[in-house]
Amino acid sequence: MTTKRWVLKAKKPASLTSTMREGRHVYASALADEVNAVRIIRRGYSYPEIKIVQHAYQVPDKTFAHLIGISDKTLSRIKNSNAKLSSLSGDRLYRLKKIWLLANQVLENSENALSWLRHIQPGLNNQAPLDLLDTEPGYEQVQTLLNQIEYGVLP
Repeated sequence: MTTKRWVLKAKKPASLTSTMREGRHVYASALADEVNAVRIIRRGYSYPEIKIVQHAYQVPDKTFAHLIGISDKTLSRIKNSNAKLSSLSGDRLYRLKKIWLLANQVLENSENALSWLRHIQPGLNNQAPLDLLDTEPGYEQVQTLLNQIEYGVLP
């Protein structure tokens, strides 16, 4: 695979007043999302919710099942019935959703995000981010690198 370099854009500074006002709103909104996420993870994701994330990553069933910690047969069973993901697999699905959203935000669109997730990154010890997302430490490494890119602090 080839390594792709990303051009970093400086963000326009916001006024302190607008940042404080937006910060409170963003914090309250993020907190509500987190509370809702806990409820959804505990309830269990249904197949239509799973399919949305799998479609975003554009990976086959076997690869996606591995990323969320289940067998491809279990994914097939969930697909063909009204079964739901366990909390553990739901937590992994939630992490995939968070990385997808962060990659889209940082890299500005889904095409760039998908390309970045699939290509080796020097900041991840020359591994593709997608290959690391099946573990919590891998997720944290990918999240950290995306945040570094966002703020122009490269490893």
